[in-house]
Formats: sequence, C-alpha cells, structure tokens
Amino acid sequence: MSARKQFLIFVVFVLAIFSVGTLSFAQDDAAIPDRFNNPDDPVEIALVRFIGDGAFMARYLAGAESQAEELGVNITEYNARNDQAQFVTLLEQAIQQQPDAIIISHGTTDTVQPYIDQAEEAGIPVVTFDTVVNSNVVPEIEQDDLLIGFDLTRHVAITYGGNANVLYLNIAGFPPLDKRDRSYQNFLWRYPNFVQVAQVGVYVEGGTAAETQTRVEAALTENPDVNVVIAMWDELAKGAVRAIEQLDLADKIKVYSVDVSDENIQMMREEGSPWEATMATDPYSTARVAVRTAVARIGGETVPKYLLIEPTLITRETLIENNVTNMDELIVALPSLGESDLSWYPWIRALADRNAAG
Repeated sequence: MSARKQFLIFVVFVLAIFSVGTLSFAQDDAAIPDRFNNPDDPVEIALVRFIGDGAFMARYLAGAESQAEELGVNITEYNARNDQAQFVTLLEQAIQQQPDAIIISHGTTDTVQPYIDQAEEAGIPVVTFDTVVNSNVVPEIEQDDLLIGFDLTRHVAITYGGNANVLYLNIAGFPPLDKRDRSYQNFLWRYPNFVQVAQVGVYVEGGTAAETQTRVEAALTENPDVNVVIAMWDELAKGAVRAIEQLDLADKIKVYSVDVSDENIQMMREEGSPWEATMATDPYSTARVAVRTAVARIGGETVPKYLLIEPTLITRETLIENNVTNMDELIVALPSLGESDLSWYPWIRALADRNAAG
C-alpha cells in the first residue's frame, strides 16, 4: 500500500473518531437532568409578583404558564398587587414551600435581597424580572430598559427635530422605570429645546390609567403649549390618550409610550388616535425566558447574569398598514417581537420535545 493511501486511511479514521466523539458530546449536551425525569414528582416553580394588574402583566403570566406547560413543570403564582407587606409575606411563603426555583418579578432591591439570599442558601435558585439584585449568580431578566428609554426618546427627538414641549409620565421607585428615566434625562441634556413642561406619575392599584387621565387633563389645561406626551409605562399612556381625547386635543398632542398589548393596539388604531408609537417587547416571550432560565438553573446550568430582551419600535402607521389588530398579528408583522433565543439550552429543547411527544 502506498504512503498516500495509508495517509488517506489514517485521515478517514481520525475523522470518524472525531465525528463519533462530537455526536457523543452533542448527546451529552442534550441529556435531560435527572430532576426532570420523574413524572410522579414534577418540578415546581414559584412566580412571585409585586405588580399583577394591567394587560402587560396578564400577558406575562400567560407566557410563563405556557412555557411551564410545554416543559412539563408546575408554576404557582403569588400576586402581591403592589402591596409591599403582602409581597414580603408571599416571598416568605414561597420559600417555605421549598419549590425547585423562584421567579421574582418587579421587586425593589432592599425588599427582595434578604429573601433571595435566604432562598439561595436553602438551595432554591432564584431568577428575577425587572429587579436589580446584589448577586453574581442570580440572573436579571429585563426588556433592556436603558435601551427602551434611549430608543423611545431618540425617536421623539428625531421626529420633532429636537424641539418639543413634553409632558413626561413616569413613576419613580420601580427599577425598569428608573432605568428608562436615566436615558430620557440624557436627551433633556443633549437637546436644549427638548423641554419638559410638566411631569405626572402615580401608581394606583387597579386604577393607574384612570387616575392618570384625571391628572393629565389638569396638566394639559395648565400647560397649553404641550405638544408631546412621553409615557414610560402603557398604563400611564392609556390615561394620557383618554385625557387628550376628552379635551379634543388629538390633532395637537401626540403620545409616545412603552409596552404593547391587545388593548393598546386597539387604542392606537382608532381613527384620529393621538397614540403615535410605542417601544416594546412581548411580555409573553419575556416570561417564557424567565421560566426557561429557572429550569436551566434547576438543571445546573450557569446562566448569564444579564439577560436583555431587545425592544422594537411599533408605530400607529405600522399597525394600520399591516392591518394588525392583536398581539399575534403584530408578531407576524414584526418578527423581532417573537420568541427569544435566550435560555434555550439543548436539553431544554429536548425536554420540550419529549413533553410534546407525550
């Protein structure tokens, strides 16, 4: 046998070994951890939420439940409805139940940090959404709120050539809203003719939009030069839109906001609506990321500290041109709002496939 043939045989042999090894590694990567292999003892995840009202949070819960069902795990919701004392009680109850993991939504650092530490010390991995925590191992999932504040305000600044009289709607003390405000403040510094005439912001359990409408009507009456409303939360935006329509000012004042829902889409599509654009992610997808991340931590994965969902600008023009009437149609029109690739580990896909197959 010639030296050339011997060499070719050797190369083929090495490649065959490498291929088998690669297949073995791929199979190992997709191996489902033992904790997920006992149908008589399903994985339990607790979802503890500080805020639970509004269309955004309803869609978030639906997303969490859908991902849990697809992965064959149980999820139990604890809803504090913006009651700080109740939130603490629910965190304590969730830890006492000793679930496999806990997802915490919209908590403030001072409130949640002791309970996160307690849970982690008890071997219960924690995942957070729109919450800032002092831990290198607890993931923080968010809608990339600094980028949301930047992109939304940049869109307004470009649209108005850096000249606008702004009624600003925001509420201090909520981590995502504070981050959006940080970016917004940079635009006030950058564009001297981008003037904040007044600010309104209040949270009322189950009635933020209605209270905002009352306050915006008063603010617009006192400040007739306002031509732009920037709302860093859709509950605030809904109140502003209704106030503007009530005062018959839709041809003069336009609304730019954060978040999107079926209700928001309908309001934006209404004839003569002042609601021009919103910057958003799909809370359904964001919640699914949170559940997958909790499952990943249960399975022993070391997940990234920061998991940022990139936002998308949604304009009234886009909704009308594409005949979008609900969230499902919106995702078809703007695929960037669809399922995120975050926390889709190979074995989690295998778990979903196995559960779908029955």
